[in-house]
Amino acid sequence: MWWQALSLMEKIFICIAIPSTVLLVVQFILTLVGIDGNADGDVDGNLDVDGVDLDGDGIPDTSPESDPFNDGIGFRLFTLRGFIAFFAVMGWMGFVLAGADVSIPVTCLVAFASGVVMMVVVALIYRFFAKLQTNGNVNIRNAVGTSGSVYLNIPPRRSGKGKVNLVVQERFGEYDAVTDEEEAIPFGCEVVVIGLSGPDTLLVKRK
Repeated sequence: MWWQALSLMEKIFICIAIPSTVLLVVQFILTLVGIDGNADGDVDGNLDVDGVDLDGDGIPDTSPESDPFNDGIGFRLFTLRGFIAFFAVMGWMGFVLAGADVSIPVTCLVAFASGVVMMVVVALIYRFFAKLQTNGNVNIRNAVGTSGSVYLNIPPRRSGKGKVNLVVQERFGEYDAVTDEEEAIPFGCEVVVIGLSGPDTLLVKRK
């Protein structure tokens, strides 16, 4: 029987390789169809503080990943997909070397090194795609100086937020907005963006 003909080292490595490969394929398919959920399982200690005012400045803080002024793209080696790739490659490499009667220390060393290399490659690949995705996002700073129309009434003196429709980076969108004017800016009124108020809110005035 095939399994009984394997050595102990081959059995160990194949038991690592097969489940890891299955998980790697499943994760790859989920990523392709867009239901990866961004659940990468990073173990780099980052804390998501979106919407929490940690520094008491009255503006909700944002983590680097969600701040539109910071691309938040770092080299993340220790991730769930990285570990899966590590074990998959290490398992198959160890299985092949063990079957070729390579000494156990060399087999373990080469298998481990191969897994680490694959982990680095996976981190670089996902960092590249993350940069591509981020570069395609709208940077709200580019809205300054553009004109649009009020979609939801904007309260006076920054007492509340309204919404405006305008085109930024050739994309039509709806954005939160405040104003310093003494009177509310009603629906349909044309406005111009004169600045920013917080990470995702426009400061506007009547045009």
